[in-house]
Amino acid sequence: MPDFAQNLDSLLWLQHIAVWVLFGGFVLMLAAEWLAPAVGTHWNSRRFAHGGHNLLLWVAGIVVVSLVFGGTIWLLLQWMQFRRIGVLYFLPLPFWLHAILAFALLDASDYIFHRLSHNVRWLWLLHAVHHSDPQMDVTTNLRQHPLHIIPTELWRLVACAAIGVPAWVFLIHEILNLGFANLHHAAVRWPRWIDTVFSWLLVTPRMHWSHHSPELARTNSNYGMLLSLWDRAFGTLTPPVDDAARFGLRALDAPRWHSAWGMLLTPWRARKLPQL
Repeated sequence: MPDFAQNLDSLLWLQHIAVWVLFGGFVLMLAAEWLAPAVGTHWNSRRFAHGGHNLLLWVAGIVVVSLVFGGTIWLLLQWMQFRRIGVLYFLPLPFWLHAILAFALLDASDYIFHRLSHNVRWLWLLHAVHHSDPQMDVTTNLRQHPLHIIPTELWRLVACAAIGVPAWVFLIHEILNLGFANLHHAAVRWPRWIDTVFSWLLVTPRMHWSHHSPELARTNSNYGMLLSLWDRAFGTLTPPVDDAARFGLRALDAPRWHSAWGMLLTPWRARKLPQL
């Protein structure tokens, strides 16, 4: 019982860190966008409106996820850990190796789902809302269709059950995921050496900018969230783009696609378009 209680305290502590990383990282990247804006980035009324629409979509996502899942995600993760559910629990692995493999395989599962979200039509109609943003900045990270969040979370729960991911490993991965997501979307003039030094292992901001290019070959590449090795292993890696790269989807370029209401309706309005 003491071990159980101590573990729950650790999970609550990690959950608090995740919240601080989400909101603190967002504020920090807003400040960085102001101090070192990427080429072509301008602070004006249009940009504030753009950020407001993305924020409204994020609020809608919170409401939907709360209604669908409530607190069941964390409860299920803890239950699976204490019941030792997943392949890794059946292997005679030391604690540290189990944690490393669980982290890496969870990241690989995110890569797979992200790739499916580009190649399965109904998932792409939902995920295209995120990619349709023509003015990428840190608020783009909030631009997720609520109905895409639901299969994303279900996929991750199934992946954790199949792999054998301890709840605390999931939370550490989530903390890094949240931090990197803010970095990846921020319109910041990053030093070039970041790509040179880190891209062999990690997904750098410019690598993710390439993923948001309207060019189809680039959009369907660089699916990795944290580790770049999955794109290298499966041949989906493209080199980082220049700072002045364009973003968005050509088929969803008109203003009607970018209001909060327009983004919510995108999967239905865009379903007859042959290519997004």
